[in-house]
Amino acid sequence: MSTIIRELIAEPLDLPLWEPFKIATGTKDAALNVLIRVVLEDGTTGFGEVAPSPYTTGDTRETVLAVMDQLSSAVVGKDIRSWRGILNETRKLVRYQVAAHSGLEIAVLDAFGKSRGVALADMFGGVKKSVETDITLSLGTPEKAGEDAAKFIKQGFSKLKIKVGMDVQADADRIVAVRDNAPDAEISLDANQAFSPKDAVELVRRANARGANISMFEQPVRKDDFEGMRFVRDHCPLPVAADETVFTPEDALRVVREGVADMINIKVAKCGILGALEIISICRAANLGLMIGAMMESKIGLAASVHLSCGFGCFAHNDLDSVYLLKPFECEGGFTLDGSNFSVEGITGGTGIVYEPK
Repeated sequence: MSTIIRELIAEPLDLPLWEPFKIATGTKDAALNVLIRVVLEDGTTGFGEVAPSPYTTGDTRETVLAVMDQLSSAVVGKDIRSWRGILNETRKLVRYQVAAHSGLEIAVLDAFGKSRGVALADMFGGVKKSVETDITLSLGTPEKAGEDAAKFIKQGFSKLKIKVGMDVQADADRIVAVRDNAPDAEISLDANQAFSPKDAVELVRRANARGANISMFEQPVRKDDFEGMRFVRDHCPLPVAADETVFTPEDALRVVREGVADMINIKVAKCGILGALEIISICRAANLGLMIGAMMESKIGLAASVHLSCGFGCFAHNDLDSVYLLKPFECEGGFTLDGSNFSVEGITGGTGIVYEPK
């Protein structure tokens, strides 16, 4: 079995959504992603995916394709068994395009796992074989939020994440509508940086005064407003999670030192797999909670996050619901779904993804 990398291929991957998805930073009708393949000389193929987000990571489809073209000469001809050395070298060549590099990391590790016959979840520790995800409700009216909450509960979800950031009263009304239609669900909030610190605190006060009982508030203020994050944390009776605030292990260290969050949301698309491993260690050492999230990845890219969560088994909150928002397409492996549960049982190499581009 040859372990030499023969090709690095990157190409567009268009993924329509079931319905428009609205958050504080904009509305998506489709995911214009990039499929990445690392092909070994014996034909073994590792798959990765990038879900570009100009607002969050600064990447576009065009920049991702350009980065992959630039990195090809640093990857082709290398032995996949030296995967960390390969990725250390490519990371030095790409300073800012973190999402693009994360897709390459997924493809390289998938190829390595397949060549060795080891699932990524087992490489990461093999603590669990399955994890439960929440499902996210986009911005809209209280009536729509309530209807969606009831629908998702019937589909087997017990954890609901509500996108907020319209205005304090409108968001409070939506939260209460969700609680009324899903009284036993665990409810969390995600503002995507939309609020001022005082408005974030006021939203929680109004919602809880009406019996909302929120479990967690994700990125309530601007990612660089550390004082604002600390204000929210000090004045809210619930955990505050940092998402856009943390892209790198260095960012995670600053969150720990300045005491601005109770939890960090790791997204492979923000920090790559190697960055995620370092942030996990930082959070565990500092007794910070861990959650794992996703961008608008299909099964191809999301599989790496599912395997990471199963492998470590230490994520208190799994927000891996992008596959429920995208229309399905022919793709095998990765994981199996049962309601809100992802299982990696039976995956024998890498993420196990098998896909034939059209």
